[in-house]
Parts: sequence; C-alpha cells; structure tokens
Amino acid sequence: MTLPPPPGPFGYPGAPPPQPKSNTGLIIGVIGGLLALCLVGVCVAGVGFFYFKDKSHSEAEGQSPVSVATRDPYPTDTYTAPAVVPTTRAAPPPAPVSVGDCIALDSVGTFEGRGNCNGSSGTYRVLSVDYSGHTCSDPESPYITESGYRLCLELYLVRNYCYQFPSGPGWVVAASACKAKGTVHIVDIVPGGTNGNNCTRDYKWNRWYSFTHPTVVYCVMQY
Repeated sequence: MTLPPPPGPFGYPGAPPPQPKSNTGLIIGVIGGLLALCLVGVCVAGVGFFYFKDKSHSEAEGQSPVSVATRDPYPTDTYTAPAVVPTTRAAPPPAPVSVGDCIALDSVGTFEGRGNCNGSSGTYRVLSVDYSGHTCSDPESPYITESGYRLCLELYLVRNYCYQFPSGPGWVVAASACKAKGTVHIVDIVPGGTNGNNCTRDYKWNRWYSFTHPTVVYCVMQY
C-alpha cells in the first residue's frame, strides 16, 4: 500500500486551502476602545477644566471653592444699625437761681444775686427759670434775663420792711435806710386788692400802691 505524501503547507494535496481569518472584530474592538478612551479623556479634561476654573475664580476672590449644593441660600442677616451721631449742642450753663428763690435787683433791673424772702434781702420771687423757650406762664409778669435764662418774677415785699418805689417805670428795691425821704414802710398787704378800702385800720398808713401780676395792694407809710 502506498502511503500518501506528507501534508504540505496547506494540508493534504487536493484539500481546499484554509479560509483566511477575519480581523474585522479585532479592528472594531480596537476602534471602540480608542473611542472610549478618547471620551473618558474629554470628560476628565472637562471636569479638570471646570474644577480649575472654579478654583481659580475662588482663589481670585480670596475664598476657598464652595460646592453649590452646600451654599446657604439664606445667609445670616448682617444688618448693622447706623451709628448714633452725638449732638454738638452744648449743655446749658447752671441756672443762677431756682424757682421760689427771692432775688435782689437794682432800680434798672440788674441782677444782684440770690437774696432771701424774709424782707432783709430780695424784692422779687422767682416763678420760673427757662433756658430754651424764653417764655413766662403769665406773659405780663416782670422778668429779667440772666446767664441765658429768663427769670419770670413776682413782686414780693414783706410787712414792716422799708423799700424804695420807682416814681415811673422801674423796679422796687430795698431802702438803704428806713424813713429816708422817698422810702415807704410796708404797713399792710392785701392780696387780690385793687384799692385801699381793705387796708388795716389798726395801724397808721398814708398811701396805698396797687400792683398786678400778681394782683396785690400794699398799704404803706410814705416818707
């Protein structure tokens, strides 16, 4: 029996040559992998770009990057009340007298200081001391201005003391000597009186003086 010749490079003689292997699947796989790598690279590059951009923007503002999801949409109220501007208006000086004090004046109304109300010093009593409004509760009452204060006054004389009355407009002052010419000695006082009808009959007097603001009659012995 004759043996067949050894197979050649393509198998036994007469056998059909083997079909060449297709590389299509491998090529598609390689291309797909390359595309996937490219897409991943683009995404990574995009994320890196936005992260870098956000970080650069935050650092430019002197802040660390903050996630939008964690940023408080309602920040704490930072309102600060406006500062109180101190007033530049100077405080008023001390008042020279107080309400109820009796004061001494000269014949033209110059303030001579606080006196007393017992007749030995002082002929007017202070009704009000006003620094800002410059008004008196009784617009017709006598007043003087001292140290920027308006002192609203009333005549306040004491029985048995001597005074000097003005012959015309002017101010009542204490007499330097009782019974001196032109002085008067207070004999009686009639509050609310308008004439001498209610002056005392127990003591001698020769004249009466009527005043308003307040309304009063002084029954006097005039020398």
